[in-house]
Amino acid sequence: MIKPWHEYFLEIAKTCSTRSNCFRAKVGAVIVGEDKKIKATGYNGTPSKVISCYELGKCYRIENNIPSGTRYETCRSIHAEQNAIIQAGQDRCKDATMYIWGHEFICILCKRFIVQAGIKEVYLQKDEKSPMKHVLVETIRDELSNQIEPLTNTLMK
Repeated sequence: MIKPWHEYFLEIAKTCSTRSNCFRAKVGAVIVGEDKKIKATGYNGTPSKVISCYELGKCYRIENNIPSGTRYETCRSIHAEQNAIIQAGQDRCKDATMYIWGHEFICILCKRFIVQAGIKEVYLQKDEKSPMKHVLVETIRDELSNQIEPLTNTLMK
């Protein structure tokens, strides 16, 4: 039997996650055009030529019990979604689909990147035991538009 497209691309995102140099999470992302061609891939990790937590042998966020989804400024890494968008460029992201392996949610920073890049939908899967989630970017856009509390307060909690 031929694997469905969504499962196929999530499997590729899973493979991308194996390149992550982050202790906390192994996340991979794939951006796929309407033509089912891969436009870019990404994984969470430090920017080029920046020493990673893996190389240091420690993670500041783990050592200081910083909850996931908060205080992004304390992390050395770029998120997989952001890396994939940077690699693709906005022209290759327009109307594309993003596949994310290793998370069951999209952080506020990546939501903004995804909307701005012109991606139209996202599929996520945390692991083999988790269900695949599908999110339309219109839903993300509405969520960002209806956000009442200032982002500075939200990120500092």
